[in-house]
Amino acid sequence: MSGTGDVEEFAELLRELKGRTNRSYAALAARSGVSGSALHRYCSGTSVPGDYDVIARFGKVCGAGGEELLELHRRWVLADAERKRDVSRAPAAVSAARTGAVASAVPAVSRGETGAVPDAETGAGVLPEPEPEPESSAPAPEPASAPPPWRRRPLVAVLALAVLTAGVAVALFIGKALMSSDGSDGSSDDRLLLSSRCPVVVSMGQSDACVHELQSLLARAGGELDIDGAFGPATQMRVVVFQLRTGLTANGSVDERTKRALYENDGKPLDTWTPERVTRRIREVFTEDPDRAVGIADCASYLDPLYTLPNANATRNWGVFQLYDGTLRKLGGTREQALDPVWNIRAAHRLWALTQDFSAWKACDRAYRAGSKEDKGAKETKGS
Repeated sequence: MSGTGDVEEFAELLRELKGRTNRSYAALAARSGVSGSALHRYCSGTSVPGDYDVIARFGKVCGAGGEELLELHRRWVLADAERKRDVSRAPAAVSAARTGAVASAVPAVSRGETGAVPDAETGAGVLPEPEPEPESSAPAPEPASAPPPWRRRPLVAVLALAVLTAGVAVALFIGKALMSSDGSDGSSDDRLLLSSRCPVVVSMGQSDACVHELQSLLARAGGELDIDGAFGPATQMRVVVFQLRTGLTANGSVDERTKRALYENDGKPLDTWTPERVTRRIREVFTEDPDRAVGIADCASYLDPLYTLPNANATRNWGVFQLYDGTLRKLGGTREQALDPVWNIRAAHRLWALTQDFSAWKACDRAYRAGSKEDKGAKETKGS
């Protein structure tokens, strides 16, 4: 992959974040739960991670603030899209090269043999213009006589029907316009998201009054988030949760059904637990190793029960311990249950009990152990 365009902008931000620290690639990689070589590829623009979670951990390790994490997510989304486009183009390019090689091996055929010439832009066969026929001295044929009246009647009937249909359409249009002007048809002009001032689908990367309205509605539904008019990952997470709890397709894009549901607000509230309450609950459940469990949950979700992250294969991770869709099926749980901190933490402990370790969260476990070693080393240095 060539480091150009969105991929290079993404890599540039990663390098900028790394430049703020005095840590090597190996040290930052260990705390981010990824190999040093992979992190180096991401920062050089030769590779893009398929999932955002490792990048979020890297940003946090480098001290990125909330706005910077939003920007980091935005650039990752664009870079990942460019990566997918490059992958999709590769087979087409190979196919085109093979087709060109075969075509070049076929002898050219003159126009006189086939009557077709290649088009300069598409290469497709284009029939030549017919040669004009020589002028004839023969008199022009007499024009055909007009059809008798009994043959003209169907045409008159068709024209009359067309005029009638057009009149009905105009009447319906005028009636709808009049109804819209006084709001008697339940017009949504007073609801910004449903008006023509907003796109049909409000989605990631948008920044305007429509997003501000969306965030206000999410906040009214109980979702805690900053109302700044910028559609970033935090907004998308709240949208996904709202869609899930109102029975809509949980894809994070705000289509007309989601807009109407937000205004009607007939779903379950988006209320959740504070990080302090989540921490207490984790310690109550993971009595075997509470500090490590809290550290892994903080790495995975920042202790946010409504935290959701998309994966490259159209699945998601859910809740405090970021339970994967496949894991939920194995545990007999649902996405809604995964957003319940009580169920999520208990389910995570069930996973832990299978192996008596945190191997189900390898990346966060590596990050936690690396951070613990650094903290221990810093304390020993300070003590000496």
